Amino acid sequence: MASFSTIGAAWLAHNAIIEYLDRADAAFVRLNLLLLLIVSFLPFPTRLVAEYIHQDKAERVAVTFFGIILLLSSTMLLVLWKYAVRARLVRPDLADEEVELLTQRLTPGLSAYVVLIVSGLFLPVIAVIGFLGIALYYIIPFRRLSAGILPGRRRRRRAGPRGEG
Repeated sequence: MASFSTIGAAWLAHNAIIEYLDRADAAFVRLNLLLLLIVSFLPFPTRLVAEYIHQDKAERVAVTFFGIILLLSSTMLLVLWKYAVRARLVRPDLADEEVELLTQRLTPGLSAYVVLIVSGLFLPVIAVIGFLGIALYYIIPFRRLSAGILPGRRRRRRAGPRGEG
């Protein structure tokens, strides 16, 4: 369940990133492919966790490996988004608050994954439950959060490619 939820959360986050794009360049497409590679690899550590659950040392290694792959996928999503912002691939009409909100939504999982990976060395089942919790956090709709934060506020437009806006 943690693996499926994580794949779903990655898909939703990826969809939010793509929704905010004005265009894509070759580097963005290649970063996107790297994200796809990492996400497509998730079934392997998931199988290891299922196979070695309740086998003490093997379980710890499997959960740690699973956590590292989840951390890599989460990191890759953040890298993809930050690249899009830095390369000015995002829509120029996008409010700064929306860019900041998506950045904030993609960031906290990284430190949580690190904490859970370390805790998985001692309490693997708790780590897997934590991995599921992170995925559920990401599954909460981005737009609804944005609407709740920004109602009634005037949106600041982002600077266009030539500093317009």
